[in-house]
Amino acid sequence: MELLAPAGSPAHLIAALDAGADAVYLGGKRFSARKFAGNFSDEEMKEAVRMAHGKGASVYVTLNTLIGDMENKALAEYLQFLGTIPIDGLLVQDFGVVSMVRKIAPHIPLHASTQMTVSNLDGVRFLGDHGFQRVVLSRELSLAEIKEITDQTNVEIEVFVHGALCVCYSGQCLMSSFIGGRSGNRGSCAQPCRMPYELVDDAGRPLAQEKGKYILSLKDMMGLPRIPDLLAAHVSSLKVEGRMKSAEYVYNTVSAYRKAIDAAKQHLLIDTEPLKLDLEEEFNRGYTTAYPDDIAGPSMITEYAPGNHGVEAGRVESIGRAAFVFKSEADRRLVDVMGISYETEERTIAFIPVERLSSLKMGKYRALFEKRPLAHAHVYWNVKIPKKSLAMKDLQGKIPLYLSLSATPGEALSLTAADDKGHAVTVMSDVLMEKAKAHVTSAEEIEKQMSRLGNTWFTLADMSASNEGCMVPKSILNHLRQEAVESLLAKRREAHEASIPHPLPASMTPAFSKVPSGEGAHVTVRTTLLSHVKEALAAGVRQVIFGGESFSHRPIPWKDYEEAVRLCHEAEAEILFPTPRVVREKYQARAQAQLRKLLTLLPDGVVLEYAGAIEWVKGEESLAVWAGSSMNIFNREAEKEIESLGFSGCFLSQELTISQIRHIAKGSDIPLGAYVYGRTEMMISEYCAINAVMGDKDKKHCPMYCMRGRFALKDGEGRRFPIYTDEWCHMHIANCHVLDMRPYFDELKKAGLSALTLDVRGNEGSILSLCKDACDILCGRKEAPGAGRGDDVTRGHFFRGVL
Repeated sequence: MELLAPAGSPAHLIAALDAGADAVYLGGKRFSARKFAGNFSDEEMKEAVRMAHGKGASVYVTLNTLIGDMENKALAEYLQFLGTIPIDGLLVQDFGVVSMVRKIAPHIPLHASTQMTVSNLDGVRFLGDHGFQRVVLSRELSLAEIKEITDQTNVEIEVFVHGALCVCYSGQCLMSSFIGGRSGNRGSCAQPCRMPYELVDDAGRPLAQEKGKYILSLKDMMGLPRIPDLLAAHVSSLKVEGRMKSAEYVYNTVSAYRKAIDAAKQHLLIDTEPLKLDLEEEFNRGYTTAYPDDIAGPSMITEYAPGNHGVEAGRVESIGRAAFVFKSEADRRLVDVMGISYETEERTIAFIPVERLSSLKMGKYRALFEKRPLAHAHVYWNVKIPKKSLAMKDLQGKIPLYLSLSATPGEALSLTAADDKGHAVTVMSDVLMEKAKAHVTSAEEIEKQMSRLGNTWFTLADMSASNEGCMVPKSILNHLRQEAVESLLAKRREAHEASIPHPLPASMTPAFSKVPSGEGAHVTVRTTLLSHVKEALAAGVRQVIFGGESFSHRPIPWKDYEEAVRLCHEAEAEILFPTPRVVREKYQARAQAQLRKLLTLLPDGVVLEYAGAIEWVKGEESLAVWAGSSMNIFNREAEKEIESLGFSGCFLSQELTISQIRHIAKGSDIPLGAYVYGRTEMMISEYCAINAVMGDKDKKHCPMYCMRGRFALKDGEGRRFPIYTDEWCHMHIANCHVLDMRPYFDELKKAGLSALTLDVRGNEGSILSLCKDACDILCGRKEAPGAGRGDDVTRGHFFRGVL
């Protein structure tokens, strides 16, 4: 089982390798999902690969963002460069990038990023069948689900084991881009989930304020206690998150997991609590094992602080007018801390610098405050973390080196160097040795010169020297040592690079037959209510997407599906059934069976919201299969990949501009769709803010608060984001503004869009007027409204695009 560490810069790389990482993942200066990390220039990446391979570690390069068509030239140049260095794998999200890798550097092993939202076995199988060597699973899966997958596939499975948790399924978050224009799918996430929110009811009244305001901010994952279970599950790689953290964080975290993994491999019991405490000193916003343990719930949220708050010290014992007294469970010298953090009456975390602290007796301390603390508040030490020296001479994780030297008069000096993996080299001096006239070089003198390895990854483990009376100059010893070390490193790199798998040529082969569907510009309605279907048809809509997640926590009744099909076919309109946006492994069989049963009603087509569902309709010859917007089709290359699979239509990414849509449509041979009206679904989460705020039990034991009314999140500016839940117990967060592109229908039509889609999920009112208005505008029977808009309306990304 591989320990995979983050390397946000060359310094982080050294820290990770020194701590015992088996592999590192890193990004270049372009196309990386951590755009704000230091990252690697081309030359730095070359050196990183040389260094890591010499150490025996793998290097995976991240290219896991969506790529715009205007970036294709730069992407091609970057892939050509990557093809010239022996990287061990390329982490990708975008199907367009996959297509270009096959054309430019097909020998590079492909790894599916967690941004691809692979949450079940069918997703793994689909990617494995199309050339992927490894898949990074969604963080939300339990240990049982992970094992269920690894037991049934030969594709390497990578899982996150430590670090920050996104509240939304990775790859499915639009909140950052819709609020601030910075897209997580483009490596620029602004982390809106770390901002304060209140849960409010339908009237806007705050609920359960004692839970704090950071109700979307999750604690970090801490997998140390679950290492034996992950080993037993045959996981290929354990991934530590943290390319934006310090080199000290990387070193300390990787060191802790190295100890835990090595102990588990030897079937040794290890107390992980001391390791956890060490990590809390480095960075701590709370830790959780909720997802691997399948107990998502209130215990996951940070409540008061979205960032590092330090190591728990104790609780406030008394509060005065300007100071409070707290007792620490463990004595701390004030010289060793930067200060303390504590919970305030405003349900936030405040910091007090060490200069405002004083020691009392019996482990008690006095703190001068500006913000009054909560009664009996938790107090946390902010500990000084010593800087780690990354100079080669100070590194700890070095490779044992075994040297054997032979000096014989009349022969070249011979030095054999070997490591602990069985690699060995022998180097010879250019001059012949001569018998000493006075001083014979001693074994101690030889070992002293040979042990001068400070600037290398080696440490001398054993030295043997046979000297038959020669005087060996130090200059020759030094030169031979350097040559032996370089030769041994080269041999180690050669052995590692020979082991890198080179994938067989693969392409997207058709999964089903292309069926004509939704051609020509038309209005499409997406809904979960039968009443909406009736109104849409009455208004002249000729394509309906019905079903998917219910947005009401209750499953959509079977009779509603039957009636919806009947009504659409009587009106000579198409009806498409969508899959859920995310299907976890434990629900896969149920979701697949549900879709197969729905297909007996003979809908005109389906909308697949994730690639794994392709397996569910493979071989269908009379069914129109559309790709959903959740598949993040962002460029022409990706759209062509979708076409090659046999898709009849494609809903494009909701982060595209009209100009980008126009470019994709010019090269498309299938109808394209886009959402042009509605409250955009910005997040889908396994975590539920309603459950977390209203109760104290995990989701398995939730009394379904969501059934008791309507809820929303209110941010600091007073904007309300509606929350919906579905029958799979996912939380969906919708935009505070309504997307409305009706004034620009003509531009969208000219750009090449076919399915101009009104998403009315979550709207329980009448949509008759909306649908009639949209159809009349598109058909030219009514003039489009002016471009002016109210405070509640947005144009999404159609004009501004994303960073």
